[in-house]
Amino acid sequence: MSDERPGEAPEGAPRVGLLVNPVAGLGGRVGLKGSDGTETVRRAIALGAVPQAGERAGAALGRMLERWPPDRERPLVLAGSGLMGERVARDAGLAPVIVGHLDPAEDSTAEDTRSIVAEMVAAGLDLLLVAGGDGTARDVCAAIGTTTPVVGIPAGVKLHSPVYATSPLAAGDLAAGFLAAAPARRRTALAEVIDLDEDAYRRGEIAPRLYGELLVPAEDRRLQARKTPSPLSDGAAAAGVAEGIARHLVPGGRCVLGPGSTVRAVAARLGVPKTLVGVDVVDVEVGAPLSIGAAPAKVALLVALDVGAAELERLVADVPSSLVVTPIGGQGFILGRGNQQMSPAVVRAVLAAAGRDGIMVAATPSKLASLQGRPLLVDSGDAALDMELSGYLSVVTGPDERTIYRVEPA
Repeated sequence: MSDERPGEAPEGAPRVGLLVNPVAGLGGRVGLKGSDGTETVRRAIALGAVPQAGERAGAALGRMLERWPPDRERPLVLAGSGLMGERVARDAGLAPVIVGHLDPAEDSTAEDTRSIVAEMVAAGLDLLLVAGGDGTARDVCAAIGTTTPVVGIPAGVKLHSPVYATSPLAAGDLAAGFLAAAPARRRTALAEVIDLDEDAYRRGEIAPRLYGELLVPAEDRRLQARKTPSPLSDGAAAAGVAEGIARHLVPGGRCVLGPGSTVRAVAARLGVPKTLVGVDVVDVEVGAPLSIGAAPAKVALLVALDVGAAELERLVADVPSSLVVTPIGGQGFILGRGNQQMSPAVVRAVLAAAGRDGIMVAATPSKLASLQGRPLLVDSGDAALDMELSGYLSVVTGPDERTIYRVEPA
C-alpha cells in the first residue's frame, strides 16, 4: 500500500487509473516475439531494445487531455509509482495520486501490476488505462475481473486481446469520450483476454488461450477486433497468393518476408525456409528456365532467418528491397503487430527504393472478407510514417489477381 491515500476528485471530475508495464513490447524490435519473463527482458536489453510503453502511454494520456471538454473538471489520475505510470502522468503536466511503491532499482513484476490495479480499483475508478500487452491484460484480469471499465493502450508485441485500442491515440480518444459522458450513459461490454505461450510462439506454435474477460467501452471501433486464424481450407488460396507475389518480385532485389502462414507459403513457393513468427530475408535472382522456350525462372537465395530491427536495417540499407506482409486476420494490421522488426527505418528504406509498390500485401480473399470492409491498419510507432502510408495499397489475392485496399493509421 502507498503512504499517500487516493484523494477526492473535485466535484464532477472522473477518477482515472493509469498503469504502465514499462517492459511491454521490449522484445518486439529485437525479434524476441514477446517480453514475458525476467530473462527475456534482460536479453532484449542486451540486444539493444529501447522501452516504448511509457512513450505510448504518454501519447494516449496527452490525447485524452487534448480532447477533454474545456468546461469539465479534468480527471483525477491515480498512477502506478515511478515507471508504472507516475512519470508519464507528471510529464503530461498532471499531479497524480501515487499508488504502490516500486523500487527504482528493481524491475516491475506481474505481482506489482496486480497489486497496484487492485488498490486503484478499491479506491474507486471510473476508468482504468493500461499500457501493455496480452500478458499485462492477463494480470489486470486476474486482479480486478469485470469490476471496472478498462481501455488498453497497445504497447505489446502480439496483442490478440480485443481490450486494446487500435493505437495509443485511439485509446486517448476513447477514454475522453467515455469519461465525458454522464455515468448513466456510459455503455460497457465484455471483451476477451487472450494470450499465447511465448515459448511455444517462438517455436512457431500458435495456440491462443482465453484467460477471462474485462469490461470495456461498448461497441467502439477504436478497440481492435479479435484476431481470427486463417482457416485450414485457405491452403490452396495461399499457394495462389504466393504465386502472385513470386511473379511480381524483381530479380536483383532483396525481399523481407514478414510473419504469418500466408507469407510462409510465399517462402515455400520460392524454395527457401521460413520462420512462421519471425522476419526473414532473401535475395531474388534469375535462374534457369523451367522448360525449353520458357522465360527465366526466379529463384530466392536465403540471406538471413529471424532477424531483429538493427540487422534488418543494415540488410536493406544499400540494396533495393521490398516487404511482403499479410494482414492479421480479423484485425487488419499489416505493420505494428507481431512484426515490429520492420521498424520505421526499414519501411522508409523500402519506400525510398521502390515507393509504395515495395510494400507487397499478400492476403487470401477470405482474410480480406474477415475484415468486413474495415481498412488495413498501420501502427509503426512513427505517426508521420503511418500518415504517409495511408491511402491505398495493392493487395495480391491470387496468381493473377490483385485488389486495391484502403490503408489507415491505427
